[in-house]
Amino acid sequence: MRKVGLALLSIIALIFSSIPVAQAALNAEVNLDNPRVVPLFGQESASQVSTTVGWSGFLYSPRIILSAAHSHYRFDNSRNRVLSEAPFITVGKPNSSAKDTEGRVKVVKTFVGNYRLGSIGGLDDFIVLVLEKDLVSVPPAKLMTPEIEEELVNARAEVSFHGYGEYRDRCAPGQTNPCPKDRNNPNHGTSELPRINKINLAPKSAFPWLQGDALADAANETLVSNHKACSGDSGGPITTNYKGDLLYLGQGLNGMNVYACGAGNGPVGGGHPQEMGLFSPVHRHLGLIKQAEEFVANEKKLEAAKQEADAKAKAEAEAKAAAELKAKQEAEAAAKATAAKKITITCVKGKTVKKVTAVKPKCPTGYKKK
Repeated sequence: MRKVGLALLSIIALIFSSIPVAQAALNAEVNLDNPRVVPLFGQESASQVSTTVGWSGFLYSPRIILSAAHSHYRFDNSRNRVLSEAPFITVGKPNSSAKDTEGRVKVVKTFVGNYRLGSIGGLDDFIVLVLEKDLVSVPPAKLMTPEIEEELVNARAEVSFHGYGEYRDRCAPGQTNPCPKDRNNPNHGTSELPRINKINLAPKSAFPWLQGDALADAANETLVSNHKACSGDSGGPITTNYKGDLLYLGQGLNGMNVYACGAGNGPVGGGHPQEMGLFSPVHRHLGLIKQAEEFVANEKKLEAAKQEADAKAKAEAEAKAAAELKAKQEAEAAAKATAAKKITITCVKGKTVKKVTAVKPKCPTGYKKK
């Protein structure tokens, strides 16, 4: 058990040494079949525009993204959860290129549950992000239930995992993994477009070495027998086609004793006797999604109220301007009409002559009309 724990903790240390992180497998192929996989970008300010994907997510609904908690939090030496995210986070459109900066939307709110560090790594690793406005128009996604999970796990179903992560080997020839990330090395860069991997769900019985605390910690996690992931797209969606519908299972993908494009401690190509992948199933986080939906609904009410108030203020301003214009026009018309009725008379007083112009002109006192 101690060896298992140490192997896992070494992977966790690698994962959390560079936040945010993500995962996509060695030599994975570009694939645009998932209409809801999105790239996430961490930035220092609103003016900064990144063209390198930080991690990945799943577009649940127009303003709600499902992703990985470990891309936003780390654990300190006392195993306490600590916020560790970029000050400014934006999300690109589904399947968009990392170089495409148009249409990105800012994250304004996050919801995270009981994400914690267990003996097999991060447990309940899941986060819900809310966007400032709609990214694209889509209906809410279909989510895996406990009953469907049991069905898929018992069948050891093959499912899809999409992400924008690394896909080339970090390690140079002769270099022993784990190999640290070098941001100046193009082989360590994340993908411009999403890539796909096929992985298989597996029951707990497929991992007989899971015992004691490790087995207990794995009780509520969904396990994967053939982990395929690399740093760069944590939060990428694990999905399957279930009865004709795209079904979201959870975010991917944590693991232990894996190669992970050279970031992990497992052998190239997998095959470690205690290799395992794991993720937190989405049905454990319906409460977070509901909170996000309620937040969005309230934001839309506030937006509608503001739009109504703005429209009312605009209408009142336009009405006032129209009334003022009308009054001005009427005054000008009256002045013209009055001017048209005026007549001029000549008034004299001795040798002094004055002309008086008015509608009903009268000579001044002491003057006589000529």
